[in-house]
Amino acid sequence: MSQRIYLLRHGLTEAGQCYLGRTDAALTELGWQQMQQGLGDYQPAQFEAVISSPLRRCAEFAQYWAAEDQLTIEPRLAEYDFGDWDGMTGQQVYDAAPRALENFWKDPWCYPPPQGESLALFFQRLSSALEDIEATYDGPVLLVCHGGVIRAIRCIMQRQPVARMFNYDVSHGSLHLFRR
Repeated sequence: MSQRIYLLRHGLTEAGQCYLGRTDAALTELGWQQMQQGLGDYQPAQFEAVISSPLRRCAEFAQYWAAEDQLTIEPRLAEYDFGDWDGMTGQQVYDAAPRALENFWKDPWCYPPPQGESLALFFQRLSSALEDIEATYDGPVLLVCHGGVIRAIRCIMQRQPVARMFNYDVSHGSLHLFRR
């Protein structure tokens, strides 16, 4: 039997549409609804563990939804750190640094945002978290996390090139299942 890892993306936040990495934005009411809808009929008892990013847009929902004894807050599941761009819209970044933004989208592995996290370190911390999760749990686990985290974990678990990371739709409140 393979390990089943479910990943739930947080819902819409009060920060709106922006590069949202380390900024600790709260969920909107719609964001809460999106996460509930994403889980559908799933119940906490169906998961051996619920593991959440420490950022409040994930952790507050996980604390509300999960049973107290099954919840773990995992710092390595935090979103990609956009550095100086964190909290800015794409237009704001483009207005301030068009060349840097173009370079990032052409080759994010080599051109991270200023003061941001390299994709190599991002993938390394997520790989480490996944290894620990898979070594600790046999049953299905639910990770409450972020769009970038889900995209990267998909690449890691399915052994896909990093370039495919940005071609995978991860809408607010969406639930994704990966097996290994």
